[in-house]
Amino acid sequence: MIPPLIPKPLNWLLTLGLLASLTGCLGSDTKKESAESLPNWVTSPPKDSTYLYGVGSSARIENIALAFTQAEQNGNAQIAQQLRTQVSQVNTQDTTVASSGQGSEQVSKVHTAYTQVTTAPIELEQAVNEKRFAHTNYVYALQSIDRSRIVAKLRLALTELDSKIRDQAKRLSTDSNQPPAQQDWQTYMGLIPHFAQRKSYQDELSLYSTERTLASTADQDIQDIEQQLGQALFTYGFDTSTTKQSNELSSALSQYGLTPKSNSLFTLKSTTTQHNETQSGRFYVFEDGTLELIGPTGDRLASWEVSARGIARTKQAAEGNATQNWSLQAIEAMFVWLTRLK
Repeated sequence: MIPPLIPKPLNWLLTLGLLASLTGCLGSDTKKESAESLPNWVTSPPKDSTYLYGVGSSARIENIALAFTQAEQNGNAQIAQQLRTQVSQVNTQDTTVASSGQGSEQVSKVHTAYTQVTTAPIELEQAVNEKRFAHTNYVYALQSIDRSRIVAKLRLALTELDSKIRDQAKRLSTDSNQPPAQQDWQTYMGLIPHFAQRKSYQDELSLYSTERTLASTADQDIQDIEQQLGQALFTYGFDTSTTKQSNELSSALSQYGLTPKSNSLFTLKSTTTQHNETQSGRFYVFEDGTLELIGPTGDRLASWEVSARGIARTKQAAEGNATQNWSLQAIEAMFVWLTRLK
């Protein structure tokens, strides 16, 4: 006997019921997965006086290892951002002087000179991964860096550098309460890269140390030597009055923390020529020549061949730009030579 056919309306009701049942099962699974709680460290990273923590996230992709790598990089970036936020300005207590007068100008000169020296980076501790977590759509990584190890390494580097500074300062023929002697100019110039490196270490130390006021304070004798250096840069001068680029060379000297003034310890001489071309309505002026450095005894200490270019819509402006660029490049070459003397 053939069983009776189920009426079509009932067929549709059964089908819809089955679909609803399946959809309900799928929906409940999805809801359960999306409601899965994140670890506490994702929303509230640990806080520690020894370690810095950063949490990074990245979209979950098929290559989950690559996703975690990106999350770790983002966590490292968060640590770097914390460091930038914690220190809005580097502590320079060890070189603080009166806010006006000759003392402040001396400090300004040494700090300007420091910025022109290329310092060697110190290899610090790298951030390490502490935890990972994979969620439905994102992966998370907890990164940490041991600031105490970095501080210890920087303090050791500063101690070794201070020993070099003391050894070099022993060559000076005057004390800190006396004017700098002319014959000590090479020793003072050689101190510039040491103190520039020291400031670089100080800046790093101020970032990682929790001792904001004492993190980078130098010993008193190091402060005295730096004060002597500032006085020397202020006292020693470079006479540009006999050059065609007197104003431009004087400006360039100031950018390197050196003092332009007449009848001073050093004299600058220059021999240059210019030629020009025009192209597309613009003037191109080329300046080539030699800068000579004359020492305290009248002997030529060194010379540099320099070429520079100036571009402008008028010939006069292009000539001025060429002279300005030539002067800056010439002083840069001289500064590098002065600060690398042994």
